[in-house]
Amino acid sequence: MKSSYSFLVIGKTSESTETGEGFKRYVGLGSSFVKAVNPSKAELDEIMGYESANEPEYVVDGAEGKEARITFIVRTDPKTCNGIEITNRVMFTLRNAPAYSMDKSSVQVIDEYGFSKYVPTEDAKAGKKILNANGTEAKLGPKYRIACVGEPELVEFLRIYLGVKDPFDYKNGSWVLKPTADDSKFMLEHIKDYFSGDFSEIKEAIACQPNNKIKLLYGVRTTEDNRQYQTVCTRHNLMLRNNAPDSVVQRAASELARIKNNGGLANTEYKVQELQEYTLEPTNLNPAPAIGEDDLPFAAAVADLPWNV
Repeated sequence: MKSSYSFLVIGKTSESTETGEGFKRYVGLGSSFVKAVNPSKAELDEIMGYESANEPEYVVDGAEGKEARITFIVRTDPKTCNGIEITNRVMFTLRNAPAYSMDKSSVQVIDEYGFSKYVPTEDAKAGKKILNANGTEAKLGPKYRIACVGEPELVEFLRIYLGVKDPFDYKNGSWVLKPTADDSKFMLEHIKDYFSGDFSEIKEAIACQPNNKIKLLYGVRTTEDNRQYQTVCTRHNLMLRNNAPDSVVQRAASELARIKNNGGLANTEYKVQELQEYTLEPTNLNPAPAIGEDDLPFAAAVADLPWNV
């Protein structure tokens, strides 16, 4: 895609579900079409194949202020998903507030290419050059601004789905912009429109590539009352380009393992594998064999911060 688009801004990633008793559930990576963005009740009923109870609300009053909920209806391609065709929601909840860390010492910034990073709040406000902890230049363009809550996740989804190319090359230990970087500009602009219920900006963007697909990680979430729901992961580095090579898929598997090891996604079963039906594995009631000192695993690395730094 050699055009630049302007989109919205505001967000917080959310996992969306669609299941009930008697429904089959699936785990794994599935190449998926985007069938609609914030559809009306009539549009949603036609896509899902059943009648919903109410007209969907995409602008709501949340606990921390007004929220705009960007909901994509996605459907797997059975030709590349072992014959599996399922339809789900992927939702990003956007709030018109800066994406601060809990103590507000850091804030997430986003550049004109859609890349984001948490940086010291004072540096972000001063527009300083952003460096990594080791002193090398961060993978971030020179023009950036403070992101809204949830904006980076939404932008990542859109960039991947629309096939926007990476504007950076890695040379001599640093990230540098390619001569063709302007072709990869990607920004959300009409944020205020979302909070008044106008989502045309995103709908027009998706319409630019109606036949594109994005590789999504499907899983099963178990609630406290032991109900299970189909869900789709919208974590950073776990939404992949449809043509992602094996090396990228392997990195996604490593990222999922890292999140799990740090206590994340504790109630959700995800697997980086071909999409397949989810089945409960029987519990092994046999006693575990004794473990000698030489069998103990190597000590785990210190947990990363919960944001991309």
